[in-house]
Amino acid sequence: MSEKAKKLLIPIKKIRKNIKIPESSKPDDAGADARIEGFKEIIVDGNKKELLDVDSDSYTLKPLERIGCPLGFATAIPEGYYFKVVPRSGLALWEGISIVNSPGTIDSGYRNEWMAIVINLSNKDVILKRGERICQIILTKMIDYQFEEVNELNFSERNQDGFGSTGKE
Repeated sequence: MSEKAKKLLIPIKKIRKNIKIPESSKPDDAGADARIEGFKEIIVDGNKKELLDVDSDSYTLKPLERIGCPLGFATAIPEGYYFKVVPRSGLALWEGISIVNSPGTIDSGYRNEWMAIVINLSNKDVILKRGERICQIILTKMIDYQFEEVNELNFSERNQDGFGSTGKE
């Protein structure tokens, strides 16, 4: 079997009826498009925080508003891997839609329904629709690491210059 033919299988379970399993648009794409399968309004009242299901096939997202968009599936990601939930570039460019905690992280032990936390960064209302592609999910291999405390760091050309230091010219 060729190296290209070997694929890591990710168990996926449909949580909601009639969903489309995430898929890449093109064979060599890094991400697979996931679709909106519902809406969860974010309610904050003092110390009380909750997500309320919105019974609708669409949702009008106002400027700077956030909404939880359930994706309709759960997974069993193999140990040593995790998924990143990232914005779709076209939605970001043309509509100002992004993923708040980008990249969102789905760890291998997570078994609940996936959800994208969507924000409208534009200055106009944006209508989101059930079934619409809302984000990409990208499988990433973890690297086993740990921090080692030292008294000094090795020299680099940038050394102690801080944020924005590469633009000083």
